[in-house]
Amino acid sequence: MATTGEVSTNRATSRRLVGRERELARLEALLDEATADHSVRTVFVEGEAGVGKTRTVQEFASRAMARGANVLVGRCVAHGEQILPYAPLVELLSDLVRRRGAADVARLAGHAAPELARWIPSLADSVTVPEPTGASASLLFQAVSAVIDGLSTEAPVVIVVEDLHWADKSTLELFTLLGAQLRGRVLLAFTVRTDEPPHDPAVGRFIAESGRSAGRHVVVPRLSRDEQALQISDIIGLPPRTSLLDDVYARAEGNPFFAEELLVLGTGAELPATIRDLLLARLEVLPPATRQVLRAACVIGRRVPHSLLERVSDVPAAALDAALRPAVEHHVLLTELSGGGAYVFRHALLQETIAGGLLPGEAARLHRRVAEAVTESPELVGDPVSVAGRIARHWDSAGDGPRALTAAVIAARVTARALAFSESLAHYERAVSLLDSLPDEDVHLDAPRYQVLWSAADVAHLAARPQRAAELARRAIDVVDPAEPHHHGYLYERLGRYLWMAAEGEDALAAYERAVELVPAAPVTSWRAAALSGYSQVLMLAGRFEESLPFAREAIEIAREVGARSVEGHARNNLGVDLSYLGELEDGIAEIRLARRIAEEEFEDVDDIARAIVNLHSVLYDAGRMTEAADVAIDGISVVEGLGLRERKGVWCRCDAVEALLHLGRNTEATRLLDEADALRPAGIDAVRVDLIRGRLQFRLGDLDGARSRLESARRAGARLLDTQLLGPLYATLVEVLAAQGEFDEALAMADQGRDKLDPDEHAVFSVPLSAAAAAATAAAAAAAALGPRDPRLGVDDVLTWVTRSEEALARSRSVNPVVIADHAVAQCELSEASGRIDPAAWLAVAQRWHELQDPFRETQARLRAARALLETGGDRAGAAHGLRSAWSTADRIGAARLRQLAEDVARRARITLREDPPETGDDPYHLTPREQDVLALVAEGLTDRAIGGRLFISPRTVERHVSNLLAKVGAGRRSELTAIAHRDGLADRAPAAGARLVVE
Repeated sequence: MATTGEVSTNRATSRRLVGRERELARLEALLDEATADHSVRTVFVEGEAGVGKTRTVQEFASRAMARGANVLVGRCVAHGEQILPYAPLVELLSDLVRRRGAADVARLAGHAAPELARWIPSLADSVTVPEPTGASASLLFQAVSAVIDGLSTEAPVVIVVEDLHWADKSTLELFTLLGAQLRGRVLLAFTVRTDEPPHDPAVGRFIAESGRSAGRHVVVPRLSRDEQALQISDIIGLPPRTSLLDDVYARAEGNPFFAEELLVLGTGAELPATIRDLLLARLEVLPPATRQVLRAACVIGRRVPHSLLERVSDVPAAALDAALRPAVEHHVLLTELSGGGAYVFRHALLQETIAGGLLPGEAARLHRRVAEAVTESPELVGDPVSVAGRIARHWDSAGDGPRALTAAVIAARVTARALAFSESLAHYERAVSLLDSLPDEDVHLDAPRYQVLWSAADVAHLAARPQRAAELARRAIDVVDPAEPHHHGYLYERLGRYLWMAAEGEDALAAYERAVELVPAAPVTSWRAAALSGYSQVLMLAGRFEESLPFAREAIEIAREVGARSVEGHARNNLGVDLSYLGELEDGIAEIRLARRIAEEEFEDVDDIARAIVNLHSVLYDAGRMTEAADVAIDGISVVEGLGLRERKGVWCRCDAVEALLHLGRNTEATRLLDEADALRPAGIDAVRVDLIRGRLQFRLGDLDGARSRLESARRAGARLLDTQLLGPLYATLVEVLAAQGEFDEALAMADQGRDKLDPDEHAVFSVPLSAAAAAATAAAAAAAALGPRDPRLGVDDVLTWVTRSEEALARSRSVNPVVIADHAVAQCELSEASGRIDPAAWLAVAQRWHELQDPFRETQARLRAARALLETGGDRAGAAHGLRSAWSTADRIGAARLRQLAEDVARRARITLREDPPETGDDPYHLTPREQDVLALVAEGLTDRAIGGRLFISPRTVERHVSNLLAKVGAGRRSELTAIAHRDGLADRAPAAGARLVVE
């Protein structure tokens, strides 16, 4: 057993790091890679509590500094259930200011330096902290990014963030952006526990997303027995006796921290069985006054300012030092190395163990003392961003509801101003809960209840929680002061925005209409301009461009009159889209570009910059300018991420890019970007968009089941959408998928549902593709009914109905969209074939249209139909073969598996060779020719001679001759016997692919 006499020094830890050379070598290699190729590397140093993650990264940091690297270290800090926002960034930047001076850090941050002063008080002497705006979060990201990029021009930068498992969402979002946007020569190293789940599932998602690449996880293992012997030897000053090593290793099992605690315990009694028992035993040897001080210290947090401890503990100030000394000597507390007048628990497990032993009344009393002390003297804890949250947590833990309410609202505002929106929402949620439970709750607020709820709704929106934002806005509307009509109306404007983001488009429209009704028209105000612009936007999104346009113009006029330039930019964005779809494309594009310029100059709401990018892509895409649209969307991804909007706008911009890339047949790029969008965990309307685009991608790749699943998910989640830009493609693609699966009744029902969803006077760009898909499905359904056992229920008149709708939409449209014209040409070809006029030239003309529009998927569909038409009419067989080979090759190149299979099926039935394949081998006792095998398989399906001829592009008389030969070869007397033999001998399994048409793919 270990005894105190065996410990010859006063150390609790080994002077040297034992057994970590492999992990250190990997970290150094990653730093070398980041330095060599000017990249950003992210690594996670993982292991259980006490295994030595901190010691490992400390040693690595020392080695990196010795090599000339700039090293910044910060820690995520948890106080009970309250996460401190931006804790590691506050720490590392504060340290940087101490080392380099406020002026130098402000210089590195550039124009965005004032945003850093929200976090770093020492910067406030050099720059003025501005009032937060919609652009503050972007400026904050730019400031942090500029500081790190500036440091990396001097030397490689290593950023160490400890205890990632306690990270707040805002910190995770910022580091996600930094990992994607920093210029290079940066290594981001995070330590994280693996023996307990993170505080927030977002941490696990961050690790999974950022640590995808091989070698990005450095796992710190337990020490071997020999390594633990070296550790013990360094601590006690001589090699351990075998009995001591055996006892310690049996209990600690290679965990360095546990071994240290066992040695410091130093009793001759039996070693404790669990780490909790071990730590409690360690604490029990301390004097009662020391244990009393530690109970107060654990409530304060892992870092314990001495001055605050004086105010909180029951120990008189004169005796405090004497009570603390044993805690320091026994290595429970460490004195802060920076000389900041504070102590730090040597390990978080020590603090957690002490806190777990507090009695309820004792804990409440201590929390109250901390709350009172910090409320009176906030400087006791230093960090201005976290102090309000600390006070709120302590009042809550003390059970003082009224003061907890007041403090929660203050904490929510402070964290919102610090741009920690997820954490601000958590404070607001606590405040809302207290509002519902406390009597006379309003007396504890410094603002009307509706304004608190309004602020909570705005924060929920900024935290990407649109559904919750809408709920809070509705609650604010319920209690708004009737004497505040501008506030009442603007709350409805905000509600409309939140509802649209939550994919509740119909309710959003009603909210915007109510906003316009409520905001007074005179005198003119920015409130009125904003309500009109919001209403214009939702009408534009609903495809009601003619109705939207006058509201946009009125909003612009009022905004210019009252000097609300940001609102003017917002309204010009709407106007640009309206003009583009009403036949004035170039004027519309000019308005959208002007709207972006205003948003960039004013820089009040960076969402408007992103919206201009998105809208420009939309008008270019729907005008058939696909390459330009793709370029705008791809560039837009970088722009919005540079603004810190990766999660809020990154999903939509990626979907925009995928949409254009799909049209261009660049499916590999499209898949990569869509995977990125999925990884951003979209919600609300973003989730609907991702499901829609994923379904369209899977359809083009040939995964019909996958496409149907994602499209149905989008349809269910978007049941209350009014966005024609989503509804048109959604229903058109669903019709195509269902028809391709042979589910014709469902396809036609879906077409009718889509028609009902779209306005009868819908713009052609949204309605014509649906009409074309429905015409194709109707024609295919009629053809299948005619060939199958059931009576035909559909005919040329039904196809004509959809083609007529397509023509009417085109006639109403003021703009000529070449893509829409090509879709209409497809519908006309379907009508022609349904009428019995098979025209290969018409299909070839459609294929040429799609070729000119750079859509290889649609071109391949049309070439397959043209080849089929040539074969059915006995036309140019060489031309059909050429078309099939071209279609087959293109389908293979773009990964369109189903189109490729269809080309192969047609070629096999027509006896056209696509490529040289080795001949198939197999047992055939009847020596049937390939054509006889095809005919026999179709006879076994029960098809008539006419139906078989349609399948194989031969005449019914030729089929009759093949059937006669088959009867003779297999020795059958009639067709039923021939069918039985075919099934018995496995010859019925050789049928060409089912489906009489290539109409729908």
